[in-house]
Amino acid sequence: MSTAQATDADSPARILPRGPGVVWFGASGFVNAFGTGFFYPFALLFFAQLSGLSLSTVGAVLTITALAALPGLPAVGVLIDRFGPRRVLIGAAVLRAGCFVGFVSMHGIVPLAVFNIAFAVGNRAEQAAVLPLAVGLAGEGQAGRWLALSRVVFNAGIGAGALVAGLLVVDSPSGFAVLGVANAASFALTALLYLRLSPRVPPTEAAAREAGGAVRGRPWRDTPFLYVAGANAVLRTSILVVETALPVFVLRELALPPWTVSLLFIVNTALLTLLQLPVSRFLERFCPGPVLAVGGCAFAALYVTVVVVGSAPGPVRLWALLAAMTVYTLGEMAVSQAGLVMLTSLPPQPELGSYMAFNQLFAGVGAALAPFVAAVLLESFPAVLWWALTAMSVLAALLILRLPRRLTAQPGETISG
Repeated sequence: MSTAQATDADSPARILPRGPGVVWFGASGFVNAFGTGFFYPFALLFFAQLSGLSLSTVGAVLTITALAALPGLPAVGVLIDRFGPRRVLIGAAVLRAGCFVGFVSMHGIVPLAVFNIAFAVGNRAEQAAVLPLAVGLAGEGQAGRWLALSRVVFNAGIGAGALVAGLLVVDSPSGFAVLGVANAASFALTALLYLRLSPRVPPTEAAAREAGGAVRGRPWRDTPFLYVAGANAVLRTSILVVETALPVFVLRELALPPWTVSLLFIVNTALLTLLQLPVSRFLERFCPGPVLAVGGCAFAALYVTVVVVGSAPGPVRLWALLAAMTVYTLGEMAVSQAGLVMLTSLPPQPELGSYMAFNQLFAGVGAALAPFVAAVLLESFPAVLWWALTAMSVLAALLILRLPRRLTAQPGETISG
């Protein structure tokens, strides 16, 4: 690489990651997220219409199958380490495409449960494998930007998919069958896009070969990684609780009009999509540990505001919520970026897949608990929910700050002493 090229790569003005696979990586992530966003808002109705089961039964099946898929994640991690993340991503996409064909063609509670377990495994496998793929595609010093790009295309794809689904989906069995076929096609296209990607140095595969193929992923014995995974899971669970609880609280407790909820989440999604890459580029100059802690504490701006703003006039409530949502979203960007950097830099590279799959155990439990916690507290103690979330943010920050600075520094940074 010439001096001019090196200077260009490290220029503060450059926000997008560099690399021959960046377009295909972004496209595959967007299409994958688009399919998820296209389906997710209508999941309960989709399964109820096609299976003939009640909404409550469908909800119970989805929760149980999501948890039932978690014990299979260590095996997914071993597959990532042995065969590389790209192959696992292709397999996960093909598996999910097949599940949607099954949802449309086979009805009843047993097929629903079986295909949903397979679908949940595919989802978790995708989320575990995409991070090692990003690290493998990235050039030296570029991993953070590739990880940020994965979040940007995910948020953009989810939002675009939900928007298109809202315009096109018809509430009928035939309409939901079309939705299922469209989803199968989106995951099949995702698999084809992954075929175009070739990590320049597949870290897990190469290191596994050097070690004679003996990959032993034991992340549960790695205390620093457990601290980071635990803190990250607490903060990501908080985000899921906000997505579930904020609309209910704004409408019922604050008595604001429904469009307020839409406006708040439009601000959140727009900022995440437009600013994640430049904010991530800016945060590269700081140690990710403190960034994760500060970002988590920034969540409290929203939590405290929704509690104390109730007695204010309507316009004041709206502007206060918008300001708090902006601070919260900046915190979400910091948490996302710093969390991904730490999660992918702490593990030994030969076992990165196993560590990322183990991290999905935390994520899966949090995703299962979030709607339950939100529903229980909103029903009985609405204000307590937000104080509990504030305490969770502080707890996560304390977990991270307990780690030695050498473990929370930027990858490759040398800490004296």
